[in-house]
Amino acid sequence: MYKPETLQFLADLKENNNKTWFDSHKKQYDAAREDHLNFTAKLIAEVGKWDDDIKKLQAKDCVYRIYRDVRFSKDKTPYKSHFGTYLSPGGKKSARAGYYFHLEPEGTFLGGGVWEPQPEQLKNIRQEIDYNLDEFESILQDAGFAVDVAENGQAAIDRIERKAYDVVLMDMQMP
Repeated sequence: MYKPETLQFLADLKENNNKTWFDSHKKQYDAAREDHLNFTAKLIAEVGKWDDDIKKLQAKDCVYRIYRDVRFSKDKTPYKSHFGTYLSPGGKKSARAGYYFHLEPEGTFLGGGVWEPQPEQLKNIRQEIDYNLDEFESILQDAGFAVDVAENGQAAIDRIERKAYDVVLMDMQMP
């Protein structure tokens, strides 16, 4: 469980996202970061109960830095207003599938998957979904998602044009 001061720091940072404010609140940041590292260590221990590759990780290797890379962004605010953690063999820089935890006062979430897979990895993921479509659909349905599968590529395009999809848009290959 997080300390209330951690969420308050993130909320205040969002309203005062500049170097002067951050520098004058460095002690609060350090305390909030330490709180996040402690939570991440607990998260590693819990996920490690069912995923052996995760239990070997160190929290410091899984937590993203708060400083934003603003070089190519129109948004020049220097800091992220959230804490992010990626649990995957190899830590936050891993190209392997993993678990992402996002802490933000307005919305915290936990997700899983692969971020920007390389072409060969993406091909393998799509192939496994295709080979195990019934199991994949079952996983989504068990999680409460509605699954709408088109019989071919053109039917998929027609459905997308007719209906907005909020949660999952699966890649489909054209015939």
